[in-house]
Amino acid sequence: MCGCSNLFTNLCDRLQQTKTSLQRPCTNQILTTAEMFEFCQEHLKGITFTYIKDEEIIQHHNIQLLDQFENSVTITGTRSFHCFVPVSESNLKCFIAAQATEYEIHFTKQKLYT
Repeated sequence: MCGCSNLFTNLCDRLQQTKTSLQRPCTNQILTTAEMFEFCQEHLKGITFTYIKDEEIIQHHNIQLLDQFENSVTITGTRSFHCFVPVSESNLKCFIAAQATEYEIHFTKQKLYT
């Protein structure tokens, strides 16, 4: 018998046991992500789980958005363009229509004054 087959069988058995223990009566349901995280840490040994709270994700996104907005510049004539394609970190191709072949290049970084 192949050792791989035996390992696979053991893994399948463990997953079946986990599935069975997840099938709970009406009184002991897993209702939150925190409860699911705790259950997985307790019952799925050999797998590392990481729990990230919603607040951490929102805070991270807000910080990134704030940074992007603080470093952004207004592109004049934006209303006359329909399609924007990044060319580099600091330039955009601006098309009047999505299928247009003619475009204008616009600089998108703040100019630093010294």
